[in-house]
Amino acid sequence: MLRMTSLTVHEVLEREHFHHATVIAGKAGLGRRIKWVHVMEVTSVKQLLHGEELILSTGFVWKDNVNVFHSIVKQLIQSQAAGLCIEIGTYMDHIPSEIIALADQHDFPIIVFKKEVRFVDITQDLHSLLIAHHYQMISDLEQFSQELNHLLLVPGCLTKILSLLSSKTGMQVIYNPKESEAIFVPGVTSEKRETFLHFLKMQPNGKGLVLQPVRAMDYHFANLILVPAQHASVSDYDMLLLDRSATAIAQYLLRELYIEEKKRALETEWLYEWLEGKHTEEQILSYLVEVDETLIPRGLHVCTCKFKKHQDTYTSSQLTYFMLLMRSVFEKEGFFVLSLTTRNKLIIIILNRRAEENVEERLRESFNRFLQSDILQKETVPEVEKIGVGKHVRLLKDMHKSYDSSLETNTMNDKVPLETSLVTYYTDFHIYRMILHLAKGKELKEFMYDYLNPVIEYDEKNNSNLLNTLNVYISCNGSKKETAEQLYVVRQTLYHRLEKLEELLGYDFMGSPKRLAIEFALHAYNYLKHQN
Repeated sequence: MLRMTSLTVHEVLEREHFHHATVIAGKAGLGRRIKWVHVMEVTSVKQLLHGEELILSTGFVWKDNVNVFHSIVKQLIQSQAAGLCIEIGTYMDHIPSEIIALADQHDFPIIVFKKEVRFVDITQDLHSLLIAHHYQMISDLEQFSQELNHLLLVPGCLTKILSLLSSKTGMQVIYNPKESEAIFVPGVTSEKRETFLHFLKMQPNGKGLVLQPVRAMDYHFANLILVPAQHASVSDYDMLLLDRSATAIAQYLLRELYIEEKKRALETEWLYEWLEGKHTEEQILSYLVEVDETLIPRGLHVCTCKFKKHQDTYTSSQLTYFMLLMRSVFEKEGFFVLSLTTRNKLIIIILNRRAEENVEERLRESFNRFLQSDILQKETVPEVEKIGVGKHVRLLKDMHKSYDSSLETNTMNDKVPLETSLVTYYTDFHIYRMILHLAKGKELKEFMYDYLNPVIEYDEKNNSNLLNTLNVYISCNGSKKETAEQLYVVRQTLYHRLEKLEELLGYDFMGSPKRLAIEFALHAYNYLKHQN
C-alpha cells in the first residue's frame, strides 16, 4: 500500500527524464515532497505557489542579474517549494556560488539539466505519476474504511482499530480518553508511558505529535494521537487514515452509549418506585453503585421535560439520542443523569457528583449549553416545549419532593411566565410557590380582594389603571422619581394618583407589614389573572 500522496525529490531523480540531471545544491532536502510540477519564468513567485511544487525554469528572467536570481530562490524557499530545476546552456552556463550557498543553507534542492530537455515531457510524466498516486490513495482509503467497518462488528474493536492504524502508518498510536486510562499501540514500557502522559498533560495540543479529537453528540470523548519518528513528517495520507479511525471510534462509542441507554430504559420500574418514595437511602445507594461504582451522589434535582409533540409521536431512538446528548453535556459539569418516561413527559434525574456549594450554578450552565447544542435543533431529537427544574434535595429517598416541585414549576410557569427560556427553575418563583399552594383553596382570592378590592373597583368604575401605579410604586420601593419615569408621567400626576391610593388603601399602605400584605396580594392578583 502506498503511504504517500506525493512524490519526493529523490524519487523524481530516478525518473528517465532526470538521468542526465545533477543536484548542485540542497542535497539534504531530497526528501522534500512534490505535490505538483510547475514551469515558471517570472520574477515574483510567492503569490503563485501553494507549497511543495517542483519548479522548472530556463533561467531566462535572471540570466543577467544575480540579484533577481537570488530574490527568486529566496521566494521559492519561503513558499515551501520542493525544489528548482534549471536548464543550463540556453540562457546561462553556471549557477552562482551565492545561490548555491543560499540553497544549501535551507536544504533547498537545485537541479540542473546540462542537456536540453523538454519540460512538457517532464510535467506530463510527473503529473501522470502524481495522479496515479492520488487514485491509489483513494483506493487504499476505501479499503481501509472497509476494514474499519468490519472491525466495528467484532468484539474488542477499539484496540483492533488502533492496531490497524498503527500498522498502516508505521507510527506509535495513543488513544487518550478523558474518563479512563490511555491505550498505547504498540505497547510501551511504563516509564515511556508516563513520559508521554506527562508531556500530554503539560502540552494539551501535543506539540510535535498529531492529535485528532474523537467527538460524538457534541462531546469530546478522547484524543487519537500519532507519534511520528524523530525528524519524520506525517503525510496527508496518514492524516486521512487518522481522521477515518477517529470517526470509526466515535461510531463505536456512540453505539456503546446507545446500548447503555437502552439498558437503562429497561430499569424504569425500579426508578418509578424510587420516585414514589418506596426505597430506603441504603437501597438507593446500593442500586447506584451497581450502575456506576464511582457514583457517590451529593443530592439531586428532578426535571420534568415536556415536548412540543406528544411523546408517542417520537421513536425510541429519538428519545435515546436526546438523553445521550443531555448526558454528554451534564457529565462535563459533574452530574450523573438517569431518566424515565411517562405517557406525556420525560422525567430526568440529575445526581450531583461534586460539592454542593455551586451545584445550582453548574446546573444552569449545563442547561444553557444543552439548549445551545446544534443537535437539539435537528429532527433527530424531540423538540422541547419546556423543562421544569425541581428543588435540590440532599437525601436520595426524598427524590419525590424534587419531582413534585418540578411539576409545580411547570404549573407556575403556565400561570406566571417568568421568562421566555425553555427551562424554568423552582427556586426562581419565590413567593409564587406559596401562592400556588394557597390557590388550591379559597383563601388566596379572599386575601387578595381584602387588600386590593377598593383599587380594582375604582379602576373598573373610572376606566383607569391605578392598580398598575400601585404595582410600579411598590416595585420601585416607594421612589417617586423612579416610579414617574417608569410610568412616563409627570410628578404632579403621580402625586395625584398616590393621594387616591391613600384614600382607597389608607395612609399607611406603604408601612410594614401592610405593604408586605399588599405586595403579596399584587402577586396573587397576577397569578389569578393568568389562571382565568
